Amino acid sequence: MPTELMERFSRKQWKDCCGKGCKKCEIAQAYIGEYGKKEGLELLNQDRDAAKKGKGAKKGHAKAQKADGKGRKGKKGKKK
Repeated sequence: MPTELMERFSRKQWKDCCGKGCKKCEIAQAYIGEYGKKEGLELLNQDRDAAKKGKGAKKGHAKAQKADGKGRKGKKGKKK
């Protein structure tokens, strides 16, 4: 279950986060400040995994639409 802190950061910030709790990471410091070091890092990694899965789910949806014929259609080949 994602925490409310997850929504506070952009997808680009989540992409740059390593999940180890380093001092330069704004996300890790927010989780540690809110929940403490041990629980904060556990929640950080759970939310990090959820952020990654959310991105992958969108790709899967687009592939499903393409298979159904509802996706974006482009023409290939030479123009006549």
